[in-house]
Amino acid sequence: MSLSEIPYMRWAKNHAHDGQVNLTQSAVPALDWEGLGLDPRQIELFHYSRYGDPGLLQDIACRWSLAEEQVFLASSTTHVHFCFAAGLLEPGDRVLHESPGYFPLVDSLSMLQVQPVSFERRFADGYALPRAELREQVAAGVKLILLTHLHNPTGAALSESDQAFLADLCDSTGVFVLSDEIYRPFLDPDPGPLHQLHPNIISVMGLNKVHGLPQIRIGWGFAEPGPIDRARRILDSTTVHNSCLSDQVAMYAVGQMDRLERRARGIANAGWDIMGPWLERNGFDCAVPAGGLVCFPRVPSPTFAERALEAGVNLTPGHFFGAESHVRIGFGMDPAQLSNALQLLESVIE
Repeated sequence: MSLSEIPYMRWAKNHAHDGQVNLTQSAVPALDWEGLGLDPRQIELFHYSRYGDPGLLQDIACRWSLAEEQVFLASSTTHVHFCFAAGLLEPGDRVLHESPGYFPLVDSLSMLQVQPVSFERRFADGYALPRAELREQVAAGVKLILLTHLHNPTGAALSESDQAFLADLCDSTGVFVLSDEIYRPFLDPDPGPLHQLHPNIISVMGLNKVHGLPQIRIGWGFAEPGPIDRARRILDSTTVHNSCLSDQVAMYAVGQMDRLERRARGIANAGWDIMGPWLERNGFDCAVPAGGLVCFPRVPSPTFAERALEAGVNLTPGHFFGAESHVRIGFGMDPAQLSNALQLLESVIE
């Protein structure tokens, strides 16, 4: 596997804000200091910690009744993913990933010279896990499975039976699962990290999608001490330590999580109240997301996103997720702006 060009991230950085109206976003609108409720003058400019502020580690662990030794902090959720994967994998190892899926999680492993293998999460099955295929792939030598929960790009949640299947698969085969759960707190109530089901399931979280802090750049993972020790070796090789500014803001935000998550769910519900009926009215096939701010409808043409942009509305093309016949549409914006954007899209449909 040669070094990936990371096509989605390149597009997101350079073109995701093109157009008159942007429906590419998958996060809630960012907070300011007042919205967060934190006076920035309370933040220390110098505050050293080895692997994250002990208070932050304790607060994150206590929220889910875990030990501090089960929490790993890094400079973003993507960094957390990479540190765990690089600590677990060796060149030539087989890594199983979902399609459609969030491919940057796979792309970032290209430098490790692993062998990526995809499995399909099918629209017809509500994007449930294909259990027989997963068992076959693991039996053939897969060492790590990459998942998203909520599923990116569809917003589908893993069912309780799928979760039990993953725990059983880990128990019977020893395979590891790296689960991106950055969108999971959109669920109400939040069922908590999948790591609670089995020690071989590593759950990754952060503050940028649900909690309105995209520029804090901090992420954490729940795992057992062994994988965390190996992840910290990768962390030591890729950065010295997290920003003390991020640590301090995150520590305050973790104490405000319930309030921030209620805000996020309110935004998601208001957006879907507009988006859902519009999709149905215009004849789109779309799995109803279990939560979050995005949906992944089928579109009549692979060029639908290009034509939408010509009309002034920017959508995320489905080919970035491995599904050319779909687009990802974000609906976490002001309801009036969303309604106006969808009216513009109707001209493309016509």
